[in-house]
Amino acid sequence: MSKLTYFIISLVLLTACNGNPGKTDTQPGSVNYETYHNDRYDYTVEYPDFLIPQGEADSGDGQKFISEDQKIQLIVYYEFKDDPTKDGEPPSVEKAYAEDLAFITGVLSKKLEDNHYIIKYKVDNMLHTDYTVFNDRYFTIRFEYPEEENDRMEGVIEHIINSFKLEVLDYNANAQNGNASSGEPEDLFPAFIEGFLNDCYWGKNFSSLLKNNDKTLATYIDSKMDVRRYHAPGTVTKLATRAENFGFTEYDDYDLKPMHDGEIILEYINDGGSPEDLIYTNSNVVYYVAIEKVPELLVNMETFETKPVKTAYPNAKLMAVYLPDRYLNPRGFYFINTPNGWKLAFVDDSFGGA
Repeated sequence: MSKLTYFIISLVLLTACNGNPGKTDTQPGSVNYETYHNDRYDYTVEYPDFLIPQGEADSGDGQKFISEDQKIQLIVYYEFKDDPTKDGEPPSVEKAYAEDLAFITGVLSKKLEDNHYIIKYKVDNMLHTDYTVFNDRYFTIRFEYPEEENDRMEGVIEHIINSFKLEVLDYNANAQNGNASSGEPEDLFPAFIEGFLNDCYWGKNFSSLLKNNDKTLATYIDSKMDVRRYHAPGTVTKLATRAENFGFTEYDDYDLKPMHDGEIILEYINDGGSPEDLIYTNSNVVYYVAIEKVPELLVNMETFETKPVKTAYPNAKLMAVYLPDRYLNPRGFYFINTPNGWKLAFVDDSFGGA
């Protein structure tokens, strides 16, 4: 065989192996899409078939989609945004855009339009693209993917953003009709609270975990809302934030660890009784109950006027949990059903102190 013939055969084989060099299976045109519809807020969006739906969030606000190798994620969800200067109304798009930018580092590009904005940024070797749209309420489509997938994802991101459709929906009316969420998240709550107590309460000092920003406890806390603590240093109950060290003092208990003896009993409160009415003679009993709101704060000692405590998710369901501390006194935990599932919102150490 001549050298020329060998060269031609080699060239043909190389071309056959490479296929069409102008198109690969990572091109956006080779991606098929499925449609996701959110019943609670009545919006639809398409997602690529290489992402696997992870199931509706407990709160019914959205869903996560993850690639088989866990490297690419898409999250679509309703996002609560509150403007304190507007008595609970959502902020303007310009203000929301500025607030989001203030918390993001490594910004690569950004764009603000009349009713939406998009921010692309880098964290370590991962790229993030956040698309937020406003139509009476805020919705966010968030992408996370490795830097080497940037070319592939550009077309996918554009397609998904363009596919987002939102119906006009009166959320409050739906909530009154009992259609505010899909399923009953209370049914899943006992299993959730058992995991929380095993991870963060039994055999551990919760105050110490909270004060020291324990990593395990952090998984039960919503990053946008954080957690606050009711405490009663005198005759009036106060509410303290992380920046205020949750109202802890050097005299608080950071050592004693609640224990239980045998099987834990989860008991739902049907009569609406207050935690002060609960007499603990058994350290294994944990009470829980659905509540409309968390305890209000006293603002006037003479008139006993109170003010409500706002949360980041004003329409979300709330559950209160009361359980014994090391001395069999009640301690309270208030959980809120966020787009990412149940999260700890408040700790109540004020019982018997005010």
